[in-house]
Amino acid sequence: MNAQEGEAVNAIPPSRDRDLPPGRHRVLREQLMREIRSEPAGARKAWRRPAVVAPAVAAALTAAVVVGVTVTRDAAVPPRPGTAMTQTPSTQSAARLLERIASAAGKQLSTDIRDDQFVYTKRDDYHWKMDPAKPLPDGCLTTSEGYAYGVRETWESVDGQHIGLSREHRDSGRVVERPIAKQLPGKKTPNYYRQAEQLPTDPEAMYRWLYGLQSGEQPSGKRSADQGAFTKAGGLLSAQLLPPKVEAALYHAVARIPGLTVYENARDAAGRTGIAVAMEGTWPGDRGHGPTRHELLFDEKTLQFTGLSTVRLAGPQRECDVLQAGDLLSSVAVLDREVVNKAGQRP
Repeated sequence: MNAQEGEAVNAIPPSRDRDLPPGRHRVLREQLMREIRSEPAGARKAWRRPAVVAPAVAAALTAAVVVGVTVTRDAAVPPRPGTAMTQTPSTQSAARLLERIASAAGKQLSTDIRDDQFVYTKRDDYHWKMDPAKPLPDGCLTTSEGYAYGVRETWESVDGQHIGLSREHRDSGRVVERPIAKQLPGKKTPNYYRQAEQLPTDPEAMYRWLYGLQSGEQPSGKRSADQGAFTKAGGLLSAQLLPPKVEAALYHAVARIPGLTVYENARDAAGRTGIAVAMEGTWPGDRGHGPTRHELLFDEKTLQFTGLSTVRLAGPQRECDVLQAGDLLSSVAVLDREVVNKAGQRP
């Protein structure tokens, strides 16, 4: 190569500086979008955070950046937990499954927990109204209540008499911390661990507690009463660390609630799948969504409680309805729960 040829080669600008022929940007952009949309759903992991990019998509985006293609955030994001998915009804008996779950819970070792310690919980919450991937059409209005959404860590006082801590992790990367005040005993459900210790360890007594039955009173047999008991059990499991004997009694009691079914491939707010004990029907709190399914979620191998979900069973009900059958209305994923010595300490 002579000097002139060398100068000509060196004069070629690197790829990031070269301009493309007219229309080439648009063609490359459309090609990339087709590749992203045609990727099999099973090949992707359900993510909670739009900022995270899977390796396969990341490689495609890297190539797009080199040639100067602009890719929108939504185009690069695989289905979120709120997206519809196929869940498989199981032939398992819900009562038998819950008896197995109760047996596993009862085998956990009880540990000495001091009053000055804290229950650390890390959970991921989802609610469709807070999901940026589910915007309403123009002209449609919705209420603006604040719903739990995203990852949150809490340190709650074991005896309710020590100041705890709440740490919210926002999608923007910002962390918001708030103190958790001293707690008074809850009237319907426990507000702290020491109060949870007072719950029944006898399945019959726990069953009566779930239904709110007084001495000598019998269940009404109404579907609303069964729904209330099931909802109460889910709220307790997602909110509190329970002593092993209390948790076992709770599962034994839930096994007696009529109308329960089992679903496989159930998904929580963190995108994890497992097995669900579920109840279907029209629920007072889900008005406007038609029939829904409320699920208690468990790890299929360990049978440990992992969270709860509410699934939409009907398609759009009206023009401003953006939810499909199978979409999550709300979900809670319990990611970690341990006892630590002080607020702010992680296990």
